[in-house]
Amino acid sequence: MRHGKALIATLLSAAMVLAACSSGGSGGSATTSGNSSSSGTANQNGSTAPSGGGSDTAASTSSETPVSGGSITVGEAGGIPQLNPAIRTFAAEEILFPLLWNGLTKTDQDGKVVPDLATSWKASDDQKTWTFTLRDGVTFSDGTPFTAQDVVNTFEYYLKPTTATQEANKIATIESVKATETNTVTFTLKAPNALFPSAIVWVKMLKTSALATIDKDPIGTGPFVVKDFVPSDHLTLVRNDKYFGGPAPLDQIKIVATNDAASASSSLASGNLDILWALPLSNVEQYKSSDKISIVLPKTPSQWPSWEVDTTSPPFNNVKARQALAYAVDRQQVLDAAHFGQGVISPTNNPLGTNNPWFSADGLTDYSYNLDKAKQLFAEAGVKAGDTLTWWGIAGSYPEWKTSGQILQASLRQIGINLKIENNDIATWVAKFYPAGKSYPGLIVPNFQSTPVEPAFSINFLLKGRCECNWDDANFAAAYNKALAEPDADKRKSDWADVQKIVNEQVPVIVPLQSNVATAVSKKITGVWVEGGGQLHLESASLTNK
Repeated sequence: MRHGKALIATLLSAAMVLAACSSGGSGGSATTSGNSSSSGTANQNGSTAPSGGGSDTAASTSSETPVSGGSITVGEAGGIPQLNPAIRTFAAEEILFPLLWNGLTKTDQDGKVVPDLATSWKASDDQKTWTFTLRDGVTFSDGTPFTAQDVVNTFEYYLKPTTATQEANKIATIESVKATETNTVTFTLKAPNALFPSAIVWVKMLKTSALATIDKDPIGTGPFVVKDFVPSDHLTLVRNDKYFGGPAPLDQIKIVATNDAASASSSLASGNLDILWALPLSNVEQYKSSDKISIVLPKTPSQWPSWEVDTTSPPFNNVKARQALAYAVDRQQVLDAAHFGQGVISPTNNPLGTNNPWFSADGLTDYSYNLDKAKQLFAEAGVKAGDTLTWWGIAGSYPEWKTSGQILQASLRQIGINLKIENNDIATWVAKFYPAGKSYPGLIVPNFQSTPVEPAFSINFLLKGRCECNWDDANFAAAYNKALAEPDADKRKSDWADVQKIVNEQVPVIVPLQSNVATAVSKKITGVWVEGGGQLHLESASLTNK
């Protein structure tokens, strides 16, 4: 995961780490209806799926006719604490990205990278120079024009070492950014990146001169503006009449904190809430037959539990111990009991799901539940009967982690290995293993990653210095960089297959499954869609005549 702030010592900063599991970028999506449109053309290097893979087609759950105007109320647990998209601290803040801000590129409902504030782009043959042509006539919400210099200012802000942005790893190869013409921006990279348009999807354009007041009066280019904001309580957005893309369907969107799951469910049933994002998975089944509520799920889920171990200290510095742990995970039971069936198992322990167009099973070891194999490999790694490992979780949150730990505990007990379950307050939990580089021998740390479908921005979690697993593999880094530099999608799929083989063999983390992020949506609303990592899109949402 990536940090949202430099300081982790406080409870707040510890909580940020959980939000920082979200990586952003392009991903598979599902929708309740509505279309995403873009003008202009683009050289979409790096955004094309491999042949035969296909893209995720948006699925409609409403055939009602949209109507203009009206207001909706969206519930999400915990509230939104701040508004700066560069330093987002909680995953819920990503709901605001397509509402208040724009990037040069964006992800559409089919999971493709398409034009946003840029109408087109092209790359040099070596994939190290990228030139973007900007859309004409765009203004910030305060009426001032959006210019190429604003792009330069924004990227320079994101690139500052003092800006604690989760986008840092994706833009770290930028050597320079220049406004080469009034409507043209040129990026020079330190290394080839055929996926650069995808890498900058979540770099949102800012009026950097107004950063000091961004939580009171944020100035963006998106379809909505802030009317009222009480941190961690509620946020009211109203239509931005200056938006370049035409008027948003809704007059107003109100986002409210729903700290209690039971009351949130009651509010949804009564109509006081129109949408409930990140619905507890235990509640999904009760709405499946509802005539008032639809459940929106990503078509290609790309949020994945990552059980982290320290690959630099015993016993998990031995790859056989990590492989043993992979065999000891009853993935189907974890999916059924801990995640209520919402997701797909990962038998090859792969961050990429089996329905991901970049997934390749060629040459991968199947780590399906096999306690005999687990016992053998643990013994070869020096882990014997009577030894104790520790599950390092969080008390009072993430019930799926608690259940997963209990399932693993029961499995390990069958081969004579003890698993001590310790659930801690969030600050204690995070201090043990974060940031990367800390030693935590014998611990298994449940975590999760919300990532795009594109491997460049999911598997990159495993690069040296990023994953708290402390994995450092030169062959992996070389294979990853080779794939990143390849502009041909079919050749790149072969390169990503090589990367997956290394991850599969070395088992730097345990990936039991890919899990869904469920969103409950009133059937009187259309145009809502969700990315593979669970990011909610409301920019095209509208009420219907239902």
